[in-house]
Amino acid sequence: MKKNAKRLRRALTDNHVLAQRFDEQGFPLAELELLQGWQRRRLAKTYKDLIIQERYHAAGEFFLDELYGGLHFRERDQQVERVLPIMVRMLRDDMILALAEAFELQSLSLDLDIEMTSILRETGWGELDAIRYGEIYRACGRPADRQKQVDTIRDLGHDLNKLVRHRIVLWMIKTVRGPARAAGFGLLQSFLEQGFTAFRIMGDGTEFIETIYNKESEVMRRLFAGDENPF
Repeated sequence: MKKNAKRLRRALTDNHVLAQRFDEQGFPLAELELLQGWQRRRLAKTYKDLIIQERYHAAGEFFLDELYGGLHFRERDQQVERVLPIMVRMLRDDMILALAEAFELQSLSLDLDIEMTSILRETGWGELDAIRYGEIYRACGRPADRQKQVDTIRDLGHDLNKLVRHRIVLWMIKTVRGPARAAGFGLLQSFLEQGFTAFRIMGDGTEFIETIYNKESEVMRRLFAGDENPF
């Protein structure tokens, strides 16, 4: 058994448990979509100058669309769970680690978003701005989890950065494109291929990763400090 297989399985389980909450009666789905939409627009604006650079565009889109793409992840995660035994046998352990980190980031971000959504519903606000966002961010609290969220983004970025230097990794993913789609695992295969291709286009992605890490660390500090212009 590869050492990161249990970590990946645990991350998937956490995501499934959270996703099941969407089906609960009275779940504030509209508020969650409002919150996540606002956060994605904020990230796109914050990193606009980075993402418009040809070298970083694909990686920026991957982070926004796949790692923070809102609610549309359930089918892909179900595909991962079905094919997990095969993945554990075929993939390198460092690839399994990167997948585990991606799904850990997804579950932690979703857990924080759900808690913020409950607070948002209590306020009755139908729209957000930086000041309102800061208020519900601080009401949610959980500074240790916020730090873990930023750290996981950095860890995942550096692990992907190392993986794409091995040509066999992307070759393996592209090789299984046809069989994966035929077997019903197209979303999973596309997720893997898009991520590795995006990071390969960058070359050395250290600047991209550290820019996001440093900026989001500063945003976190300002939000907890009550700065009215945290972004």
